[in-house]
This record gives sequence, structure tokens and C-alpha cells, in this order.
Amino acid sequence: MKNIKNITIIGLGLIGGSLALSLKKFNNDFTLTGYDSSPEAINIAIYRKIIDKTAKDYEDAVKNADLVIIATPVRLILEVANRIKDKLKSGVIVTDVGSAKENIVENMNKILPKDVIFIGGHPMAGSENEGVLSARQDLFINAFYVLTPTDNTKTEALAALHTLFTKIGAKVITISPVEHDKIVSLISHLPHIISTNLVSLVDDRQKELTNLFKLCAGGFRDMTRIAASNPKMWVDISFENKKEIINALDGYIDYLIKFKENLTDNNEEYVKKHYVQAKEARLNLPKFIDKDISKLYELRIGIPDKQGVLSEITLAISSMGVNIEDISIFHSTEVLGGGILKILIHGENAGVVSKEVLEKLGYEVNVKKVIGEED
Repeated sequence: MKNIKNITIIGLGLIGGSLALSLKKFNNDFTLTGYDSSPEAINIAIYRKIIDKTAKDYEDAVKNADLVIIATPVRLILEVANRIKDKLKSGVIVTDVGSAKENIVENMNKILPKDVIFIGGHPMAGSENEGVLSARQDLFINAFYVLTPTDNTKTEALAALHTLFTKIGAKVITISPVEHDKIVSLISHLPHIISTNLVSLVDDRQKELTNLFKLCAGGFRDMTRIAASNPKMWVDISFENKKEIINALDGYIDYLIKFKENLTDNNEEYVKKHYVQAKEARLNLPKFIDKDISKLYELRIGIPDKQGVLSEITLAISSMGVNIEDISIFHSTEVLGGGILKILIHGENAGVVSKEVLEKLGYEVNVKKVIGEED
């Protein structure tokens, strides 16, 4: 694992503060520097001992960092990158926590110097509460933490971030920036837009139906809870992922129109089938369960010493729905000019599935069960 000791977090809100607390719990030897444009946020972070030291500005915050985490609102990420780009030391890893990735990843790799490693990140965790006062060290436990490497991502840097965020309890997955934005537009951004528009509809109608809000009970309240989230943040997200959100809205509108047409035509069979299929799909959503160690496998892969290798491998494994639990790299004389990559994976038939997809890419793969006989 790449040696990371000095960590800088820019943006001391819920996510930035919680990352600082989580990283401190994992390794008390880390030196955590924090900076926020709000003096109040900095003072609270110091009072709560979330950070070890503060900085006078963005540039001062990053000058000795091995890892920089930009945890600002998504609209400020590129602005921060422009502020710090000339103060970053060679070899530093920079990541972010933005909930849209394609535009950020593309522009970060243009803004930052060639000797700086940027890897997009998105911890899919949060709370109804905001700010550093609400930061907590267990926020990322069992939450998905998405990394979005590219073909140029350095192997050791990606492995270091994967290991680091796994150690704080997150379930780290790697997907491409494009796929990330498509996914979150459907499972995060679209639900928020539906929720806010439903609230607006009911608010407008309650002017004529005076008892409407009085009767808003479980279903309405459950579905619209997220409408109370930070409006400014959601304006930023909506425009940052505008293209994929519009695509998601178009798809959702098509489904609504089809349902409306069949309801108008008294097509009871369609309406019944719709409800049954939706119920089954909802009940089949993955649930968190204790890990079955009989489904843990170790992959040993000979890799060449070139950029993009780990990105290619992890993206291929993740694309098959296999969870990556841990990554380690060993320089070895067994592989000329390269090393041995060990990946711990989990899932039903995960070993077979991963071996097949990687061999199609030209890698030699050995698989063994962590508990039990070798495959």
C-alpha cells in the first residue's frame, strides 16, 4: 500500500468531518489537516478533535499532503482543484466525494499536474442532519464507497484508496465515471426529484383541499422524507448530472404514461401485473447480511507494471456483480517487469466468474477459497 501519513480534508461538513473521524479511528498515526471556508466549521472540528491541525487557506492545507480529499459541495470541486494545483507535491493522491463523476473526472485530469494522481470518489452515505456537528465515525460502515478510476489510474494509488476506505468499514466498488452517473441518476437523483415534485403537487392542491396536509400519513411521509434535504446542494447535483437526470426523467415519464394509458383503458391485467412485478422487485433488493466466509475467494493475478491495470481488473470484476473485499500488490520475480496482485472477493461463484472475465482480458488467474479446497 502506498505510504499515506499526512491527510488533508478540504470541506468540513458531514462527509468531510465523518471521514476525518473514521480515518482517525482506523489509524491514529495519521496527521489530519482540515480546511473549510467557514471559520465556524473549523472551530467546531478543532473543538471536537476531528482534525489535528488547520490551515490558513486552501493552498496551505495541501502543501505536505500524501492524500487530499475534497469534500466540498460538488459545484466547488473544480474551483478547489484550480486553487491547490500548484501547491501539491509530486505523487500525492487527490480524491473527491462528489455525487456526479463524469465531468469532474474529465476536468480534474486536465487541471491537476501530471505527477498528481486523481481518483474520483463518491461515498454513498449521508444523514438528514448536516454540517460538522453531525459528523460521526460510523457513517461509512456497510455503506458503498464508489471509486471511478480511468485507464491512466496508477495501480498502487487505486489499491491504497481501496484499502483505506475498506478499513473504515465501507464496501468499496470501482465503476467507470459514466456508469456511476447513470446509476445515481436512477437510484438517488430521480427519487429526490420525484419526492420534491410530489410535495409541490400536494402543496398546490392543499389550497383547494384544506384538509389535505392534515391527512398526509405514512406512505406520503415515507416517500417525501428526502424532499427536506438541502435545496442548494440539490441544485448543484441537478446541473452537475443534468444529462443523465434528463434521461432518467424521460424513462420515468414513459412508465407513467404507459400506466396512465392502461388505467384509462381499464386494463386491469396490466395494472395488476405492474403492482405484482414492482412488489417482487422491491422484496428482492439486496439486504445486508453477515458475510458468509464460505463464499470468500482469493485471486492471484500476474500483472505488468503499467498504468490502468488495476483499474481494468477491478472494473471487470465489479461489472460481474462481484464484491471486492481487499486488494494487495506484491512485487515479484515471478512476473517479469511486474508483480502479483491479490484480490479478496466475495459472492456466490465469485471465484469462477472473476477468473473467466479476467482470462478473457488475457490475465493468468489462480483462484482459491479462503476456507476450503482450492478451485
